[in-house]
Amino acid sequence: MVSADKNKQPSVLAKLISVILHPFIIATVTYALIIGNSNAIGRSDKFTYFGMALIAVIIIPLLSVLRLKKRGETVSLDVPERSKRINPFLVSIVGYFGVWLLFKIMHAPREISLLMWCYGINTLVATIITRYWKISVHGIALGGPIVALAYLVSPAFYWGILTAPLMVYSRVELRAHTIAQVITGFLLGFFLTLFQFESVL
Repeated sequence: MVSADKNKQPSVLAKLISVILHPFIIATVTYALIIGNSNAIGRSDKFTYFGMALIAVIIIPLLSVLRLKKRGETVSLDVPERSKRINPFLVSIVGYFGVWLLFKIMHAPREISLLMWCYGINTLVATIITRYWKISVHGIALGGPIVALAYLVSPAFYWGILTAPLMVYSRVELRAHTIAQVITGFLLGFFLTLFQFESVL
């Protein structure tokens, strides 16, 4: 029975959910909606800010992970090896705060820079936890944006909480995390972002 369970292949649905709710996709959609919804940003500036956001939330983390993969230090872009996640996290943190600083210098709307700040702080906390426990980045990267979108676009985005069980099913089915790791990641991203938005806005 045990060996049969080990040989069981994850479902296509679990893989699809994991891709749809991937941190890169969630971050891209979140920034696209927030920047696109802002009346305080001119059209040309929207493209500029969105491009800068993509550099921080996708390009820099992706390049860091691709470097690991090229050196044979990880087997996939999700970096399932807990100990190997620290360096990509640290590189990402530098990218988040670097772009956050650029946003401040450019006098970008506060909500745009605040969200980048949240990415930096949330990832910093995740890095500390990851030294001891493999908390779910997918969970953190879903919980935080739900709060940001609810604050900055529409409270209706709080309904996004209903996607959390799908995330739990997906990551556990793929044997990437335990139920506790995914739920804790989601709650951490959600409440840490909520605290930061409540403190500033």
